[in-house]
Amino acid sequence: MRNSGSTDDSATTKSHIGIFDRFQLYSQAALYIGITSGVALGLYLMFRRYQTSADIPESAVKAHKKIRGFVIDVADGDTLRVYHTPLIKWFDPMPEKKRGFSKYTIQVRLSAVDAPEVSHFGKPAQPLSAEAKQLLANQVLNKRVTIVPLAKDQYGRVVATVTYRKFWGLIKQNASHEMLRQGMASLYTGGNAQYDGEKQLLERIQEDAKRAKRGIWGLKNMELPSEYKRRHK
Repeated sequence: MRNSGSTDDSATTKSHIGIFDRFQLYSQAALYIGITSGVALGLYLMFRRYQTSADIPESAVKAHKKIRGFVIDVADGDTLRVYHTPLIKWFDPMPEKKRGFSKYTIQVRLSAVDAPEVSHFGKPAQPLSAEAKQLLANQVLNKRVTIVPLAKDQYGRVVATVTYRKFWGLIKQNASHEMLRQGMASLYTGGNAQYDGEKQLLERIQEDAKRAKRGIWGLKNMELPSEYKRRHK
């Protein structure tokens, strides 16, 4: 006589095994999809080129994600434009500056510093504004730089630490440090000031320039850029 209880137990066991196999299969598929999606997203973010400041996500700014590229324009002593070169474009030559370059470059405001104002909107230029612009251009124009975004300002510019290499890449230079060191900018203390953890160092650099009367600190009746902007509001 056939044992019906044994048959039922066997069927139940097979059913449980079938469910377990399906669960294992689905888990493996989910894991594969998750890993594949993660790798794809990582590659996309690695190779994605930011056209303008607006393309840089807030998450990248908060994470202070390094962005590398060529400086193709210097507007004044604390503002420049960077053509982003992600990893896939790392060895591409620097693009030519063309009309409409604002549509494919990131506008960057040097963190921590305030350079003399150039002439614009009918307002006169501050003393040494042209020299400050030239000093920044001498450092970074047509060169590869690394920017570390710290915030975005009210104009949509990326406020960033800007560094570059000199002497065949052996020495890293900070553009904000050099502007302060040469007295071609003052320490920015206005709203949304960003110092990248270096405020005390920056204050020491500025104090040294003041003592040596370099740049703006050697002018008679010197007016800080912040004071100039308040006066011309």
